[in-house]
Amino acid sequence: MKLRLSCLLAVVLVSACAPATGFGTIVGAPTSSSAEVPAPTSSAAPVPHDVPTETHTGKGEGEFAVTWPADQLGFFTFDCPKCDSNVIISTDGGEFGLVNAIGKYKGTTWLNTDPDRPTRKVTVLANAAWTATIADYRSVPAVASGAPTSGKGDAVLRVPEGITHVKFTAKTRGNIGLWVHSEEDRDLLVNEIGDVDVDREVRGPAYLRVDGYEASWTVTPS
Repeated sequence: MKLRLSCLLAVVLVSACAPATGFGTIVGAPTSSSAEVPAPTSSAAPVPHDVPTETHTGKGEGEFAVTWPADQLGFFTFDCPKCDSNVIISTDGGEFGLVNAIGKYKGTTWLNTDPDRPTRKVTVLANAAWTATIADYRSVPAVASGAPTSGKGDAVLRVPEGITHVKFTAKTRGNIGLWVHSEEDRDLLVNEIGDVDVDREVRGPAYLRVDGYEASWTVTPS
């Protein structure tokens, strides 16, 4: 059953008396954007083009205006290394809820997947200094057929053309979600609590989003 990305993905929060730790790192992934990464192409979609990274900083609760082009998919990374309470990020765009975690957090999600509802404002609930960035397609690490890509926490991966399936495994005590976004498919592939080991059809070019700030995971495309 196809789900719109505007649907909220339920996240199970652990008790604030025992704050969890959320990370969004990808093992072996590039740490900076590169112009050598080819832009995904589709005759039906706006052609991705290079956009300068947009950076915002703050401390505690607040909000900021977004200047990201409305017709371009953006990849949103939030970093709050000293947060020790709820971290909740929402927008006025089609995705609405971007982050829902407890404790120190760093992770990546996406913006502007709904062309009719681009993001113009981001609202932050946090209790420490934070940095938020929005970057273009060059910031997203690509997976390769037969090669496992492992990481922790919320992340986005780029699936190149020729891939038809991904094996997804995760270890977590909390909620784990896996989304796909392409011109043909915008769907929630996994929505579970606890460990998962599944195989899903994913046809590139596409993007995969892992939602699970407590989770350790591996994606193996084929």
